[in-house]
Order: sequence, then structure tokens, then C-alpha cells
Amino acid sequence: MFMDDRKHVAWLYDQLPALIAEGALTDETAARLRARYGPLEEGAGRRRAIVLFGILGAALIGGGVILLLAHNWEALGRLVRGLLALALLFIAQGLSFWVLARRPASMAWREGAGTLQTMAIGASIALVSQTYHTGGAFEDFLLLWALLALPVAYLLRATLPAILYLCAIAYWASAQTFFARFLPFVPDAFAYWVLLALALPWWGLALRENRHGARSSLFGWALVLTLPVGYALSLQHSAEVLWPLWCCALVAVLYLAGERWQADAPSLRQRPLLIAGALGFGALGLFLSFGDAWRFQAFQALLRGERELFLAHPAEFAIGLLWVVAALALWADALRRGVANAALVGALPVVALAGYAIGDHAPGGAAALFNLYLLIVGVGVLVTGFRTQRLGLVNAGMAVLSALIFCRFFDSDLGFVARGVAFIVVGAGFLAANLVLLRKKGAAVR
Repeated sequence: MFMDDRKHVAWLYDQLPALIAEGALTDETAARLRARYGPLEEGAGRRRAIVLFGILGAALIGGGVILLLAHNWEALGRLVRGLLALALLFIAQGLSFWVLARRPASMAWREGAGTLQTMAIGASIALVSQTYHTGGAFEDFLLLWALLALPVAYLLRATLPAILYLCAIAYWASAQTFFARFLPFVPDAFAYWVLLALALPWWGLALRENRHGARSSLFGWALVLTLPVGYALSLQHSAEVLWPLWCCALVAVLYLAGERWQADAPSLRQRPLLIAGALGFGALGLFLSFGDAWRFQAFQALLRGERELFLAHPAEFAIGLLWVVAALALWADALRRGVANAALVGALPVVALAGYAIGDHAPGGAAALFNLYLLIVGVGVLVTGFRTQRLGLVNAGMAVLSALIFCRFFDSDLGFVARGVAFIVVGAGFLAANLVLLRKKGAAVR
């Protein structure tokens, strides 16, 4: 139980009078508990609703104004169109300045003003472009819009402009044949990371304000959903040889970083890195447990010294190696802290490297190695769950083992009867494990 969760603290405070009356606690102990956890925040749900309605209201107002202008747009001259486009922007900026001056502490006002100004920026760019026929591709417009809206995220501490920026740079990266089209002074593979680096300080400020707050969590989810796009595209040339290692490094960094800094979050929605890393680990590990995943990899180019591809794209390999080093550093930290689950999952890049060494001689050997690795992880997580009496870990370990068995059954020549019996056994194991742990928890409570 996470006692920093407002719901749990509220439950504790409700129990204090009865505990004092029964003599289980003294008045002094209850007072110390109240001092430890502090007063409850009243109206937190109402404040969240106000923020959401503020964002929705600003978006609807902005969309309505754009539709009204579009209705009579053809009847307006160029000068009037340009003035209207600028007027939208100036009105939104005026509201933002008023919020900074009069309502700087109101999240609802900041988010609403930030949303309105972000829409005004996009509408102004589109209207001016349409009026004067400047042309350009959609991804160019999206990138310009995001770059101009990013300062709004910093000034107003608004979430929507920051999330828009992450989505825009990922889409822009996916639409470019060469990233250096707009950043000619930067190697192709670096362009996405340069753009991403502009938004990361915003996340750092949000984390410092409230590590598990809504702003930092929403940005985290947007990051884990868009990061794989830019990551894959910036390593597209070297992926022919090293995609298993690159993917394993990304998954390991996400999981280990989430375990390091988000494991104490009260709810799953506040652990985007951890959840994304865990899901990525399961999907990637199971995929690499098939022999075909290794059979078509160009291992000879990696292991026999054919370095033309490496020399042609050194920036890509530098980025990939940095992620591998980061994964190994976080793994070493998990080993030092003695966190069993993180140590098991964090070994993923090391197992991938071992798979390369084996796969050059026998692709089936690399797949067998990953099958053994997933088996160890599943059993290890399951045992840890029983030792700590954490039902979530027990189910996670059982899920890994069940998925592994499921994949092997459909990858083998076993008959339907054998498969059916095995599924029944695994399902019974699920139920038995949950029942045993629930009984242990009940006995501990009594």
C-alpha cells in the first residue's frame, strides 16, 4: 500500500477514531500520523475536472472561430484574411499574458490559455499559408507549428503544447527521407534527438514540481508512445544488422528507468516508463524466442569484420551504442541495489549480444537462449511475487510463463489434446497461485 496516495491516506484518517476508541492507538500516535501524511487535499477531483473542461472549452472556442472564418473565407480579401489570422494570434497571446499576470497559480487557466494559443498558432500559420499560397508539405507545417508552440508550453507550464510537440516531431521524422533536410548542419540520425532535447527540460520541470503528477505522467505516456518512432527512424540503416540489440537497449532503458524513478507511484497510470518497458520486454522477448527472428539477420556482416555499413553511418551506431551503454549502466545500478526483477529484465541487451554470438553458427541456438531467458525471468518474477506477497508480480510472472508456453505450442507439432491439457494446467496454476497468495494475505491481516 502506498501511503502517499490520497485515497489510502483518507482511508487511514477514517479509521483513526475507531482505532483510538479501541485502544489500538493513542491520541499522540494518531497526531503523529496526521503530521506525517499531512492534510488531505480537498477537491482534487473537482480541480482536475476544471482543468479538463478548461482545455476542452478553449479547444472548442478555437475550433468554432476557425469554422466561422472558414464559412466566409472566400469572400474576404487578402489583407483582411491576413489581419484576421494575426488577430487570432494576438487575442490568444493577450489571454496568455493576462493569465501569467493574474492567474499564474491556476492550472486550469494555464492549460486553457495554452491550448487556445496553440490552436491560434496553427490556425494563423494555415490561414496565412492558404492566403498567400506559400505551399509546403503537411509535415513541414506540423513541425513549424510545434516549434512555435513549444515556448507556450514553457511559459504557461501547459501540457497540450508539449504533447503536440512530441507527436509532431515523431510524425515529421517519419515523413523525411533524410532528417538533414531542415537541419543540414546535423547528421541525419541526430535531427530527431536534437528536436526531442528541446522538450525534455519541460518534463524535468514538471517532474520537479510533482514527480507523479498529471502533467509529468501525461508527458511520459506521450514520450513512450512517440519515442520508438524517432528511435527506429534514426537507426534505420544499421537496423539491418543490429535491430535486436537496438530494440533490447530501448526496452531495457525504459523499464529500468521506470523501476528506478516510478516504481513508488501510487497507480499504474503514473508509471509510463515502467509499463511501456514491461510490455515491450514481453513482446520483444517472445518475438526473439522464435528461430525465424534470428535466421535472416546479417550476423556475418557484424562478426566477420565487414564494416562498410558501420563506416557509412557512424552517427547511427553512436546513438545505438549510447542507448546500450545507458541500459548497461541502469542494469548495474539495479544489481547494486539488489532489485531482482530489474536485474532480470535489465539483462535483455546482454542476452541479445549473446544471441548474436550464438546466432552466427545456429539461429536456433539464439532462439533457445531467449526461451531459457524468458523462463528464468518468469520464474524469478513469480518467486519474488510470492516472497513479497505481491499479487501483481505473481500474475506478471505467470503471464510471462503462459505466453512462452503459448508460443511454443503454436511453434511445435503437438496435437490439440496436448495443447488443451497444457492450457488447462497453466490456467489452474494461475488460479492456484492467486488463491494461495490471497489466503496468505488474509492470514497476515488477521
